[in-house]
Amino acid sequence: MSGHAIYEWIYIGAVISLLAWVGADSWNVEHMLEAVPPNAEVIKVIGQQWFWTFQHVDGTREIGQLHVKQGVPYRFEIVSQDVIHSFNIPDFAVLTDAVPGRVNTVWNVFDVPGQYLIQCRE
Repeated sequence: MSGHAIYEWIYIGAVISLLAWVGADSWNVEHMLEAVPPNAEVIKVIGQQWFWTFQHVDGTREIGQLHVKQGVPYRFEIVSQDVIHSFNIPDFAVLTDAVPGRVNTVWNVFDVPGQYLIQCRE
C-alpha cells in the first residue's frame, strides 16, 4: 500500500462513520416525533370539500374551527369523506394527508394561546 492509499482509506472510513452517525441520529428524531404521549386527547379530523369537521371524544363536533386547551397534547386522527385533502396548521408545522378509507395520525401540543390557521393544502 502506498502512502496515499492509507489516507484514502481513512477518509472513506470517516465519511462512512459520519453518514452512519447522521442516519442514526435522524432515525431517533423521527421515532421521537412519531411517539404520541399516552395522555394525548384524541380529535377525529374529517376532511370534506370546503371545510374540516373536528370530533372530540365526548361526541362534540366543531365545524371549521377547533378549540383546544393550552399545554395539552392532542392526537389528530385524520380522514377524508370525499377526496384527498392535506390537513395543515402552518404555525406548528403540522401537515399530513387526509385520504378516503385511511386514518393518518399526527400530534401536537399548543403551548401558546392564540388563533391559528387550519387549512387544506391540496
